[in-house]
Amino acid sequence: MSPSSDQRPTPDGDPTPPSGFGRDLKLLALANLLFAIGLGLYLPFFYIYVRKTLGAPAYMVGVMAAVLFIATAAGNIPGAWLADHVRLKPVIVSIWWITVPAAISFALAPSWPWLFPGLVLSGLYMMNNPAFKSYILLKSEPERISSNMSYVLASFPLGLAVGPLVGGLLIDRWSMKVVFVVSAVVFALSSTSVTLIRDTPYHAAGRPWKLADLTGSRQFRRLLAFFFAAYLATYLAQPFVQLYLREVHDLSYLALGVLATIGAIGGGLITVLSGRATDLYGARWGVGGVLLCILVGAVLLLIGWTPLVWALAVFLYGAFDAVRFLAFGIAGRSFGRVPPTWGYAIFDTAMGVPMFVGSLLGGVLYDAGAGLPFVVVAVMVAVMLILLFTTRIAPGNGRRIPTGDAGEVH
Repeated sequence: MSPSSDQRPTPDGDPTPPSGFGRDLKLLALANLLFAIGLGLYLPFFYIYVRKTLGAPAYMVGVMAAVLFIATAAGNIPGAWLADHVRLKPVIVSIWWITVPAAISFALAPSWPWLFPGLVLSGLYMMNNPAFKSYILLKSEPERISSNMSYVLASFPLGLAVGPLVGGLLIDRWSMKVVFVVSAVVFALSSTSVTLIRDTPYHAAGRPWKLADLTGSRQFRRLLAFFFAAYLATYLAQPFVQLYLREVHDLSYLALGVLATIGAIGGGLITVLSGRATDLYGARWGVGGVLLCILVGAVLLLIGWTPLVWALAVFLYGAFDAVRFLAFGIAGRSFGRVPPTWGYAIFDTAMGVPMFVGSLLGGVLYDAGAGLPFVVVAVMVAVMLILLFTTRIAPGNGRRIPTGDAGEVH
């Protein structure tokens, strides 16, 4: 999708997307990388901290993940409204700074119930998602949307490759609270970096559109149905990977940090490769490759007996991030007349449902048996792969992005 004719250049904006991967996308990727490093310092150990240090019951891990995801979904519509009226850069920058008080609130929490304010703040930070993704879309040439989206978003799992190693060492030497403080500092650096991007001329306020423009699109409905199932499978077990390795195999924090780093590297590589495969060969092959990685990773987590097998398992299971990131690039092609900020907001809000349900169901399953979430994921993903290559359920099958309003992938 390209900017509409009513878009006006701003003093620091560029009315046309640059060729390739431009300066602003590089800055955005850097900010995303730093954010991921700050998050990676504590994220792999967060639910272990909740269980082992603060004494929360197992099902509460699913509840906390669900609260985080529902707060994320709740911020999408307000975030789209802001981007619709304030321009993209001010929305992205101002909301990005929420990460700092979120980390500080975790550091100050005296017991596990006090973690919920930080979880809500962390979810509301994602309120900039519609503007963030629209910014990438509008700074990209049409034929590079999936690639550029994947490149920027792949900086997230790559940043997570750095954070866990440092986080594990800090926990072993000091405490989780120290890790939260260091995360707040890194988040401040990330927020400073994103301040340097230039605005886009995009401004959709007053641009006519109706919800029926989305719901009436067959391609958009297929995307919702397909990725509803994909998100449900992804978030059913994802919050429990590190906790499973800790409780079942009694791994140290340093070992968990190494494995989290391997998983993040796998997620980054799979995200980039799947995005490029989607641009070149179509969504069926890009999404199919990601699902296959998740299936094999889940099976290896269940049957793994050596560190080498666990490393391969988490490397492949890192593809869970690629599910979301690939969905963003594919969904952006299906919005038609709907402004991208609102298209992404509606899509992300809808995806909040399987994220919420999957986390709660995963918590119940994990409470019943540590391996059950991964068994269910393996079965669900196997069924999706069969349907993906034997039916027309695939979310787009071609190599070309259309220039018309239909938003279809042919």
